[in-house]
Parts: sequence; structure tokens; C-alpha cells
Amino acid sequence: EVGLVTIGYKEHLEVPAQEVRSLPGGHDIRGNEKEAFDEAQAREALESLRGKVDALAISSYLSVRNPEHELKLQRLAKEILGLPVVCAHHLTRSLGVHERSVTAILNARLLPIIDELIFCVKLSLAEKGVSPPIMIVKGDGSLMGESQAKERPIETILSGPAASIIGANFLARERNGMVLDMGGTTSDLAVLKNGMPKLNKEGARVGGWLTRVEAAEIDTYGLGGDSYIQKDSEGNF
Repeated sequence: EVGLVTIGYKEHLEVPAQEVRSLPGGHDIRGNEKEAFDEAQAREALESLRGKVDALAISSYLSVRNPEHELKLQRLAKEILGLPVVCAHHLTRSLGVHERSVTAILNARLLPIIDELIFCVKLSLAEKGVSPPIMIVKGDGSLMGESQAKERPIETILSGPAASIIGANFLARERNGMVLDMGGTTSDLAVLKNGMPKLNKEGARVGGWLTRVEAAEIDTYGLGGDSYIQKDSEGNF
């Protein structure tokens, strides 16, 4: 369970979090303070989340121009609650405070999952006497190290199909083309341009939520190696 604390605005749209708090503050487009950060009110809001959440997402208005208030609240949250804290400006520099908030919440929800995954991978390797540095594929096809993955697991979204695109490029020796990755249940279709996957400029959509995560532009179809195509009683597929 992840709590969201917004600074300088009230979240009127739906977000993937049950516990939401709003504080005064935020900045304008030039990075100037719009309203002062209220530490007493911040402490009160954090105390109200005690025992209700496992992690915290912080999103301040125009923090991409000045993250000062997000960083202040992050320090307070670690002091008061001692929980993992995700600041929205750490994940994206794009405008769109709602999408940044959603990205921060989803990232916080993935923290324990990626932590367990990396632990299990290292454990399996250790049992075989292998101890290499672990590199993890990002949604845009590039790589990141273990520490970055633990902080930004949201960036691994669509990493499987992105890895397939890079692999297809390596095997076919083609820098431009279309790549079809068929699994058991779905098929992913992507465009390869100059040796890299074409990126979704809007950001990846995760479980119906639009994020600001840079990922490959991939179309997924519910048709794979285990699919069974048949006709109904009226002769339609």
C-alpha cells in the first residue's frame, strides 16, 4: 500500500493509491516558490499515514523546475515514518503533474517486488558459484545497474519486448525494420529504427495508467503460440 502526498495542488483525478494527502507549497514555471512549505502541516500529514502505508510517493507542483519541496518532505518522511520514499522529479523531467504522481506511486508499489527479484537472482547465481554484476533491461532497450533498478523499477516496464527488439537487431544484423515477438499468449509488434526501438513519446501505459516512463512503442495482441483459433456456430472466427 502506497500513500501519495501532493504539494501545491490537490489531486482531483483518480490515482492508484487509497491514502492521499495535500500540502501547501509548490513552484511556478520559473522555479520560484509559489507558496511556502509548511513543516508543521507536513509532519501532521505524515503522522496521519503511520501504519496505513508501506511506502510513500511525493509529488510537488512543477518540481521538475524546482524539487526543493519534494526533497524537504522526503527528509521528513524518512525521519518520521522510516519508509521507502519516491520523489516524482527523480523519475521524469516531463511536465504533467498528474502523470508524474501516477509514475511515482507505481514505482513505489514495485519497490519490494524488484528487491525480491534481484535477491532471488543473486541467490540462484551464488548457488552455482557465479557472482557477476547484474544488469537489468529498461523499457527503452538500454541497461541499468542493480542499484538504479532498486530505486526505479518502473523503468523496467515493457523490458521483455524491448530486449527482444535488441536481440532481433543483433541476430538479423538489420538496423531498421519491424520486429514480431510471439510468446505463448501474446504477440508484441515494434519498430526498429537505427538499431534502437521507436520510443513512445507520451510514456508507457501501465495497467491502464498513463505514466511518464520512456519505453519502446509496442503494440500487443492477444494471439500467441498457445492460441486456438476456431469458428463459432455462425461460422465467424
